[in-house]
Amino acid sequence: MTLEIRWIDDLLALDQEKSISRAAELRHITQSAFTRRIQNIEDTLGFKILKRYSKNVDFTDAGQILLSTAKNIKNQMNTTINYLEKNIKDNELSIKFAVSHSLITQFFPHFIQNLYSDYEDLKLEIIASNLQEGIYLLKEGTCDFLICYCDQITLQQLDQTLFTYHKIVNMEILPITVSKNNQPKYSFNKTFPLLAYSRKAYLRQCVDKIIERKLSYKILYETDNASDLRALALQGLGVAWLPRLLIEDEINQKKLLIMEDYSFFQDIYIIRSNIIFSKNINFVWNYLLK
Repeated sequence: MTLEIRWIDDLLALDQEKSISRAAELRHITQSAFTRRIQNIEDTLGFKILKRYSKNVDFTDAGQILLSTAKNIKNQMNTTINYLEKNIKDNELSIKFAVSHSLITQFFPHFIQNLYSDYEDLKLEIIASNLQEGIYLLKEGTCDFLICYCDQITLQQLDQTLFTYHKIVNMEILPITVSKNNQPKYSFNKTFPLLAYSRKAYLRQCVDKIIERKLSYKILYETDNASDLRALALQGLGVAWLPRLLIEDEINQKKLLIMEDYSFFQDIYIIRSNIIFSKNINFVWNYLLK
């Protein structure tokens, strides 16, 4: 069986126009020539892909499957071309990380600290993003890796043919506040000011599950940036749920106190696209998985 690349655009034109005559016009050939090309596809495959030939056309079940594959191939090709246009300049390929806001300041530098010494020519770029934005950036080829908080339920909803992921660490998220007379300034027994993550942030969902309908609080501030929440907590303005790594020094110095109960653990993953391949990307992926 000989497959032809032009089949993809022919099928997509049919799907877009729902008409052989308009699809032929879109593909810049005569209607008769386009009809022969569709017949050639069916003859080569050995089954019908269209239900009828008239002003409007419908795909058979087999045609729908073929169309779906054609769309996937086209999307992958567009993603690859888009990636190359955005990232290759003067034969230099940079590696782009999309990183959750709360992981940029402390976790990410710690995670890649040995990478530069082993790969001196590597150029890294960082994009702050939440989970959904990061997935979109991966699909568009705007970034190579996404480092984020996530869970298995969310990961299983991803197209496994497009993405590969690996758990990096299980991070403890702690409710903290400043000390007042060697005791937490705020108490969960009373209404307290909450220094919250923005509604688009993944950790906001996690914290909400822990405290909604269980604790009495009033949201004082919202942000994607965990470092901002740490700064506000240090000023004594409220209670924040922060990654242990971000506040380890403040806890050891007793500038911040861990409030009892309501802490939780959250997995951090690194995710990559299966569509984009390069020596640099594969090196970084394999290196980081060690």
